[in-house]
Amino acid sequence: MLIMNRLRLCLVLLLQVTSLIAQKNFSFVYLPDIHLQPDSAVVAGFEQLTKQINRLHPDFVLTGGDMIYTAKNVNDNKAETLFDLMDSEFKRFKMPVYLTMGNHENVGITKESGIDSTNPMWGKKMYESRYTNRYYTFSYNGWKFFILDGIKILEREKNYTQGVDSVQMEWIRKELVSTDKSVPVVISIHTPLINPHAISSSDSQALSANSAAILNLFRDYNLKMVLEGHTHLYMDLFFKGISYISGGSTANGTDSKDDGFLLVKVRKGSDSRQFIKTSRTAPKRK
Repeated sequence: MLIMNRLRLCLVLLLQVTSLIAQKNFSFVYLPDIHLQPDSAVVAGFEQLTKQINRLHPDFVLTGGDMIYTAKNVNDNKAETLFDLMDSEFKRFKMPVYLTMGNHENVGITKESGIDSTNPMWGKKMYESRYTNRYYTFSYNGWKFFILDGIKILEREKNYTQGVDSVQMEWIRKELVSTDKSVPVVISIHTPLINPHAISSSDSQALSANSAAILNLFRDYNLKMVLEGHTHLYMDLFFKGISYISGGSTANGTDSKDDGFLLVKVRKGSDSRQFIKTSRTAPKRK
């Protein structure tokens, strides 16, 4: 029995050492709510932003949704031009870019779009056909990133609401089964699990519809960060060992105190975060 206990202890220590070795230093930029559109001032501002980010030399960029503005109110042809613009402008980044889906990437879901679910590119279909599944994971230097889709389409109402659907919830459960509980985990979701508006207004709900259910799935895991967008506000809230971060926005018209992006650095398994204001100027539209 004593020998078995020692073997178990050695195995646990070996796994911990292996995990630490795998966790090499890295950095990334979290960039929610860009709102790219075919407007000369918007495009010029984004090009300045990419130069600013490239000078920081992060290992990758992770968007927080709403990269474009907006596919939800237009037909598939107009939506395609917005995604084409995004693809063209994102080539300016000198590092890989991982995408999170936002409400503005859902095609033609409102009445004014003139299309409905009979269109093969309606809703989430164009995004998934061009890029990736609306939810997925990737690993980087020993950390695991869960990219979630926080938008539920209300087809009858021709609108949307926030939340993670049941299919996705089941996928998270299955994905966690294959995730070592010591691995640092990051969630990226466009709509906030913890609403920054609720900090300053009692009229706002602190938690979205199924925030508690989502977070409970990760309760026994090494969840480090929840990255959010949508509100265009910057918030860095640390609670029970987890950082809940609303990443501000770089969209034109964002309040100056929230106009920026998040730089995350991971050193020796620990993360540090810095909110960086945009250095772009606001050129006149042609």
